[in-house]
Amino acid sequence: MPEPPQLPGDSSQPLPPYHALLGLDVRGFTAMPGVVHAPVSAYLEPLLDAAFTAAGLDTLRTAKRFISNSGDGLALGFAPELLPFVIDPGLDCLRRELARHNAEPNRVRLQMRASLHAGHVIASGLPGEGNGPARNALHRLLDSRELKAFLAHASPATTHLVAILSDRVYQDAVRHRYTGLHPDLFKRILATVPGRDDSEWAWVYVPTPSGNLLAAPGHDRLSLPKWLALLGTIGHLHSTIRRLFDRA
Repeated sequence: MPEPPQLPGDSSQPLPPYHALLGLDVRGFTAMPGVVHAPVSAYLEPLLDAAFTAAGLDTLRTAKRFISNSGDGLALGFAPELLPFVIDPGLDCLRRELARHNAEPNRVRLQMRASLHAGHVIASGLPGEGNGPARNALHRLLDSRELKAFLAHASPATTHLVAILSDRVYQDAVRHRYTGLHPDLFKRILATVPGRDDSEWAWVYVPTPSGNLLAAPGHDRLSLPKWLALLGTIGHLHSTIRRLFDRA
């Protein structure tokens, strides 16, 4: 049994180990018939493992530092030096596994959001492992309204996965060209979460974008990037007004 939690004292403590973090979430899980909830939840890790194998990441498949199944998604920790390979070809391999699954008749259709971050979390093998500020940030990115808008706006026939990278992961793995993906394949956004005052810069990657995600500027319909930028501006203005009222 773990020790009861104690408040921080006046002595220093060692930082927990540094982990790369991957979060996954199934779109529309709660709207699915209850009879498929358990099978979908049980299917998530084997689906991810198949993608890791296809990406040549069998070492990650068998050496996850922690994994947590939330029912409608997964969170796992892994060695940070593998981040470039999880981004490329890992995300595209996951996209292909989802496309293969969705192409079969009588299958529950699965569209997913993925988030990638890195930070210090405890992976002790006890209940609650992997929790901490870095894990919280991972789920904020996964639940950001902008990432959800990308997936909601995409065609379910062609776009099976959208991903978001924290700025830390983008700068370390993508901008400095440790991945095989060109940085211009990523879209910088201001990620916001409903009900929270804060926001953060992050980077969206869509392995197979639908045509309507590529609306050109100047089209008679508001293009998606402009619409998302407008959402971010409105969210920031709302947060500022709330803080002003709180101080009054």
